Amino acid sequence: MTIETLLRAATVHAESVKVSRTGINPLLWLVGLVTPLALALAAWTTDSMLRIALLAFAGLPPAVATVGWFVLLFRRPEMLESEEYRLRQSAIRLLIDKGGNEKVVDAATQIARIENLFGGVDEGDQK
Repeated sequence: MTIETLLRAATVHAESVKVSRTGINPLLWLVGLVTPLALALAAWTTDSMLRIALLAFAGLPPAVATVGWFVLLFRRPEMLESEEYRLRQSAIRLLIDKGGNEKVVDAATQIARIENLFGGVDEGDQK
């Protein structure tokens, strides 16, 4: 297996990864880029002081990301929710505000839609 094949496979898999946009994403990208590079450099260096410095530098982004996650968890938990989740929540709130005698149907797994409590289905849901 050559380096070119590994890079091609990594590129194909990187394109298929679904990223949910949250407030902690920039720190996670920092962890994913800096930590492996610092660990690889620490493995290849022969100087013990440089190795210790690189290992400490490799541990810094995960520590910062963990602290940042806890700060967001307690101060602004909505920043940890994905953009898609926030959009679905606002759609559900709009549907609930729309009618007093309507309810959300299986909001966790289906796209937000409403049904009448009296058993009728909205016109938009009929096929």
